Amino acid sequence: MGSWMDIKTLRTFITVAKLKNFSAAARELHTVQPTVSRHVSELENELGVKLFQRTTHQVELTQAGEVLLPEALNIIANDQRVKSLVGQTTEQGECQINIGYLATACSFFLPTLLSNFMATNPNTQANLFEMAADEQYQSLTENKIDIAFSRRQPKLDGNQFMVEKIYSDRLMAILPLNHPLAERKALALSELRNERFILFKPNEWTEMYEHILLLCQENGFSPNITCHPDNMRHLVTSVSSGLGISIAPKCIKFIAQDNCVCVPIDEVNLVLPLYMYYKREGLAPQLSELVKACLNKAPDIQLMLQS
Repeated sequence: MGSWMDIKTLRTFITVAKLKNFSAAARELHTVQPTVSRHVSELENELGVKLFQRTTHQVELTQAGEVLLPEALNIIANDQRVKSLVGQTTEQGECQINIGYLATACSFFLPTLLSNFMATNPNTQANLFEMAADEQYQSLTENKIDIAFSRRQPKLDGNQFMVEKIYSDRLMAILPLNHPLAERKALALSELRNERFILFKPNEWTEMYEHILLLCQENGFSPNITCHPDNMRHLVTSVSSGLGISIAPKCIKFIAQDNCVCVPIDEVNLVLPLYMYYKREGLAPQLSELVKACLNKAPDIQLMLQS
């Protein structure tokens, strides 16, 4: 294995290729420009080709550099994969599985599923991390978690990650118990035109937020949004306290207890799947077992939500 395979040197090459500037690359790598230049020179000497064409203000990849870049990215990714795989096993022979999850979307099935899994896999240590979808994306790509239960992650590389659907949720009207419409089997969106709305922040769930606003417009009104809760529990507490109504996924019913009700809305048909994401290759046997257990349980999870 030649010295050009050194991970640190390849990281330097990738960073210069990305930023097209030696000084900027040095800053991002928390080093100095001479070190960056030395790494690039070592690579060029080892391979016997020029990797960058230097211009006045920036550097561009040569044809050889263009060929090397995807290979370098693959080597780095494989290095991370190996570290992750080895890191899943502790000195005592235990396997560690780091799980990222959305709290309310998983609250009604994950505890039982994990408890049953741990009972049949005593040498497995599971670590749970409650994370928003964007945090899950970051943690998956950086190998900080091994599996994620998340909403859509379109930016994840499909060549690297598997995606499996666990269940599909739907948006419902969330009303306080004493609301005039609370006993209805279904309602029309226009019946909510004079309500105060409690909706999640648009930047945290763009697809859902825009869908609700568009449907309201189509039904002749703009919602009077008075509050943006931080999480599902905050939303439930606000609705239960009579501060307004909401439109949110039906899975909220599992934390709402008896304080508010979920009523279907005729015009709202946005489907909200919950997916399971994990690496395509290099899975520890215990992680493969957990994936299998989740997929076997998926039909039951869907039934729980519909009941």
